[in-house]
Amino acid sequence: MEIFRAAMKSLVQKRSQLSLTIWGIAIGVFSVLTISTIGGAGEAVINEELEKLGFDCVTVSAAQEELNTLSSGDLPVINALEEVAVAAPLSTAMGRAVMRDYAGEVLVCGVDQYADKIIHLELKNGRLLQEGDVAAGANVCVIDDQLAYAFYHRTNIVGKEITVTVDQRTETFTVVGVVDGESSALKNLAGNYIPSFLYIPYTTHQSLTGNSAIDRLFVKAAAKSSPETAGKQAASLLNRIAGYRNLYRYEDLAIQKDRLQSILRGATLALSAIGGISLVVSGLSIMTLMTASVRDRTREIGIKRAVGARTSHILQEFMAEAALLALMGSLLGIFVSGSLSAVARLVTGLPLSLEGKTAGAALLFSVGIGGIFGVYPAKLAARLNPVEALRYE
Repeated sequence: MEIFRAAMKSLVQKRSQLSLTIWGIAIGVFSVLTISTIGGAGEAVINEELEKLGFDCVTVSAAQEELNTLSSGDLPVINALEEVAVAAPLSTAMGRAVMRDYAGEVLVCGVDQYADKIIHLELKNGRLLQEGDVAAGANVCVIDDQLAYAFYHRTNIVGKEITVTVDQRTETFTVVGVVDGESSALKNLAGNYIPSFLYIPYTTHQSLTGNSAIDRLFVKAAAKSSPETAGKQAASLLNRIAGYRNLYRYEDLAIQKDRLQSILRGATLALSAIGGISLVVSGLSIMTLMTASVRDRTREIGIKRAVGARTSHILQEFMAEAALLALMGSLLGIFVSGSLSAVARLVTGLPLSLEGKTAGAALLFSVGIGGIFGVYPAKLAARLNPVEALRYE
């Protein structure tokens, strides 16, 4: 403890000379921590968005649209697979919805009674589509609350009629339900590019669009399976039925998530390494400063040796000075990084937070760098000949 007191006293006496070195270390630590914090926030945002999309599902579709033969007859075959919990159809087409004196663009989605399990529809009023609606090809629809509000300035418009036109084909539908637009995985996927969604039985969608093929299947894996396995089995079976080897393919959002996270972690690691280089440069600065300090304090070292200070004592004192110098710079960098992260979190709403383990790792690394680069000047001081040191002017 006495050694650290002496080291701190020595640093305080020459604090004006140390400010640049301390700030250099602080900037290096700040860079590493800020990059790590931003990378962590980016990963959290990716996780949140993909959670909204329901990445426990895979989509199966034809690689070549003109060869697509997905039909209602394929649904029971896919649902019979033991790896599959449920497979639900989705066909989409842009259309125009008219009610009262309002007309607007909508994405007309052909789905079945399992749509809420696949694309996470949260019911606000009325009911969702039922098996009987699909079997009958009924002219009923479920709309999102944004569209309902645009028509009537309220969300509960169950029982109202709406006219929908797709490719010059027009049909009138009865609204049987209203869902929360923000809860839909399709809305989260499309963002603001598509203002409103209208859901009808996929059998009705086939009549409205004149297209008997289903665009794609959403496949949810069984409890004992995985999305990737379920997707592979479904695509393989459809390829056998169609007589093609690679016509149908699956896309697993969980795999996309892992890929995005790997890319982000790699980029964060690379940028953190660049920040780490600045810490190494700061270590060199510590070595240069401490070496100059040895020359300036040669006579002081000689006096200490003359009154009985051991070589190990001198060595430890200079090592302690280097470590304390790195510690002060690190703490300053952690404080600045943590403060700015807190402010940025309040301003942007992003999950920017400095993790304690990351700050601790940066602190240990920085102090370790200080200690390593303090070895040379410490040995230089410890090896001084006391007689020659006393003669030094």
